[in-house]
Amino acid sequence: MKIKNLLFGVCVLLAACGLESYPGGDLPTTTRLNSIKTGDSKEKVLRVLGTPASESISLSGGDSFLIYAQNLKSSRAFLDPKEVKRDVYVYYFDKKNVLKDIQHKTLADGRTFSYDSSETTVTGRDLSLWDQLIQNFGRYNTGSGDSSVRR
Repeated sequence: MKIKNLLFGVCVLLAACGLESYPGGDLPTTTRLNSIKTGDSKEKVLRVLGTPASESISLSGGDSFLIYAQNLKSSRAFLDPKEVKRDVYVYYFDKKNVLKDIQHKTLADGRTFSYDSSETTVTGRDLSLWDQLIQNFGRYNTGSGDSSVRR
């Protein structure tokens, strides 16, 4: 009986450490992606593929692009999610809104960079917990009206 309980406990613990997936983005189907060819108009690309994840706006009448992207992150138990798959399709248009190039990028094409860990200093007074409590004492109406309205 003790062995059955032990095995049951181990199974429950292992089940809790299962793999979880977190999809992000919205990529059109492969059929739709393959139906777009260079020389197509921007209107056709938008009609077939739908709203992009990002779109450039050419203010000077120059080239523009559309980006369609999707990624997949997964994690085990309490570990941070890790990106395991990424698909990014970039459609480049010329000044006349004619498709001139299509690029498909994956996770292998991505670049990693380190974040700057320095903090921005904010001017102002740092208040302790006691300072905040004392300053807020009596600021709120405790009558029959709305207590969230300040006096």
